[in-house]
Amino acid sequence: MPSSAVPEPMLPGNYVLRESDIERIVAAVRGQSPSRDDMEEIAEKAVNRFLDRVGIDDIPGFRKDLTAMRSAREIRESLIKNGLGAVLTLLIGGIGTAIWLAIKGVK
Repeated sequence: MPSSAVPEPMLPGNYVLRESDIERIVAAVRGQSPSRDDMEEIAEKAVNRFLDRVGIDDIPGFRKDLTAMRSAREIRESLIKNGLGAVLTLLIGGIGTAIWLAIKGVK
C-alpha cells in the first residue's frame, strides 16, 4: 500500500463494522432512519466481512461440516457413556466373583 493512501477508518481491534456503517446506524437512532434496504445492506456487508475474515466461502459446505462435527461429538459422547457403563459392569462383576470365590473357599 503506498504511503500516501489513507485507509478507510476502522474501529480498533477486529471489529467487522466500519466507521461509516456505525455512522449510518447512529443516524437511524437520531431520527434520520435509513430505509429497510439500507439496514439489510449494512447487515449483509457485516456478515460477508465476518465470513471472509474467518475463511468461510462455502456456506452449504460449512453447514455440512458443522453437521458432521455434531454427529462425531454425539457418537463420542455415546461411546464414553456406554464404555463407562461396560467398565463399571465388569468391575462390579469381578468384585462380586472374587467375593463369591472367597466365600466358597476356592484356592
